[in-house]
Amino acid sequence: MVMNELLDKYFDQIEIKDADFVPIDNAKSDVAWLYLIIPTKMLREYSTLKNKNKKLPDGAEFWKETGLGEKLRNSDKYHGQGHVCFLTDILDYLDGKVSVNYYKFDSKIMIGFDIAETPEFDDD
Repeated sequence: MVMNELLDKYFDQIEIKDADFVPIDNAKSDVAWLYLIIPTKMLREYSTLKNKNKKLPDGAEFWKETGLGEKLRNSDKYHGQGHVCFLTDILDYLDGKVSVNYYKFDSKIMIGFDIAETPEFDDD
């Protein structure tokens, strides 16, 4: 199985919970932020494909290598969730350097996936 097959297999189960531009102290600008709910099975299969023994893969690597951002951009999955009207604006910023945190969700089959643009800080 290749990455696009993995993404196609689980894409309908991925939920967008929130999206916004959030302020970070001393950052040059607000950062793009997206909160998704992702099947843990997808993350495990990704780790298997990458021959890694981690329970949860590196989130930024997963985001980039699966092409999840591009798939979200080209889908009609977004229906106004979050605070920002245009998810594509957020996805533009999440094309660069990002950080990802995982959060326990209500069930064992899904996990919270919090992705944020890496902020730039003033040189002060």
